[in-house]
Amino acid sequence: MGEQQRCVIGIDGGGTKTHAILVGLDGGVLAEAFGGPTNLQTVPIKTASSTIFDLITETCTKAQCTADDLQNVVLGLAGAGRPADRSELSSALLGLSLKKKFPLKNVTIETDARVALEAAFAGGPGIVLIAGTGSIALYRSEDGKLLRAGGWGYILGDEGSGYSIARDALNFVMRQSDGRSEKTLLTAKALEFFGVSQPDEILAKVYHEHIDLASFAQKVFEAVVERDRVAHMVIVKNSTELIELVRVLTMKLRPRKKLPVALMGGLLESDNVYSKMVRERIIHSLPNVVVQNPKFSAAFGATIIGLNAFR
Repeated sequence: MGEQQRCVIGIDGGGTKTHAILVGLDGGVLAEAFGGPTNLQTVPIKTASSTIFDLITETCTKAQCTADDLQNVVLGLAGAGRPADRSELSSALLGLSLKKKFPLKNVTIETDARVALEAAFAGGPGIVLIAGTGSIALYRSEDGKLLRAGGWGYILGDEGSGYSIARDALNFVMRQSDGRSEKTLLTAKALEFFGVSQPDEILAKVYHEHIDLASFAQKVFEAVVERDRVAHMVIVKNSTELIELVRVLTMKLRPRKKLPVALMGGLLESDNVYSKMVRERIIHSLPNVVVQNPKFSAAFGATIIGLNAFR
């Protein structure tokens, strides 16, 4: 690459997958790549840094971009809210880049919500509602203030997320096993999903094998389509939680005109019974907002932050 073709990489990392985009300084996409999960609350720092570094080198190889050409790497990662975690990841990544003889100049680590907000409105005001493995809502006001709701992690929060849906559904499976809940298709789906023959065998999988619990949410959606009443109750409850995240943010500043809301994250960007329910309920219950599609992907939102360093 010549002097005028320096590049920036933006990375969006979640609990299921990580997406990297390499752009020139004009914003044109030159390469992209996908890798495994990099949520800092569920994946060890060493694993996350290795996945991220591999994506950086893969996109650079595709675009024939050298370490000297690479001006900035911006990471938007789920679970990156704590400064200590960001610092540890940054050190691990820089150390790995020196060891592999591909030194990184500038690495910026943001939360996934921050890059999603940039992607959704290209720097303008609005609310981004994210639901994937976790959940959060972030609001940038017209005067540039940033407000948030949710995003408190899978133990203390993440209502409306894939993890929360799976946890609530499995709670009903256990209740049915006790005779405390009506019969549900979720029991058979859970036994098949976890590869066990009895509900009590699910415990070992959940508590000791640290499996990707959030991915069970897809089985809950299947049960809803098959008209299972319990599964429907689970997604109604969780969709209500997501709508509440948006509602409390709209109440904080009370804008004069309708606020744009973008739905992002693995659960809301795919076409499923849950994303449809969330979209419809927001439209019907919050008259002061308008749902719109994000302008760009979250990874491209990270590149916008990286490019802004040169403007």
